[in-house]
Amino acid sequence: MTIDPIAVWSSFLASPQAPKTAMSPLELDGYLTGVVVTPQAAPILPSVWMARIWGDDEPIFGDDAQINAVLGAVIAHYNLLLSDIDRSLKRMEADRNVDYRPPFVVGDEKPSHDAVRAWARGFWKAMTLAPATWSGLVEDERTKVVLEPFIGFFDLGGPHPELGPSDSDASLDAEAALIPRMILILRKLARIREAAGRSAPISRREKVGRNDPCLCGSGKKYKRCCARA
Repeated sequence: MTIDPIAVWSSFLASPQAPKTAMSPLELDGYLTGVVVTPQAAPILPSVWMARIWGDDEPIFGDDAQINAVLGAVIAHYNLLLSDIDRSLKRMEADRNVDYRPPFVVGDEKPSHDAVRAWARGFWKAMTLAPATWSGLVEDERTKVVLEPFIGFFDLGGPHPELGPSDSDASLDAEAALIPRMILILRKLARIREAAGRSAPISRREKVGRNDPCLCGSGKKYKRCCARA
């Protein structure tokens, strides 16, 4: 029988051993998604990202079996995300169809903005693990557009005019609908940078030029596709 990693995590959160500051299931999914798609040559190691899932407090596990079950569930969910995102990226490259669905998307309904914010809170925490990498994307006009759909759901503690988030319901609906595609584009960029060498610095030639093919796999030039989003 296949065990649902998120069900294991949710059960742990309901136990006395779980710290109150541990990530919710949606936040954990956003966090691990951010880890998977961070576009840099060297992936973020579990030894780095695992400690952040508890928040400010440490868990008090009942025994080794619980430790193995909980940590194993987190690693299993990370691996599932990696596989699902890579499969969806392959399909997007093949037929331009985006079928990846983060857990805040339920059926054909518009996602709840609160659910997207909970997920994005985790994604933001993953971004803080590699600030130079993400800052580079934000500062480059050619890649900044990939992050814009996320921004309206981040709690940045004040205005962030250079990123221009919108707070209207219609704009947030549109941005939430774009997030699955942007996840795949970020994963594509991560794979490009990983292939360029785990120890090599990110160079300007790895950035997307306006006349280069768009990373989303549409077949169009970047300037006529995601750069216009």
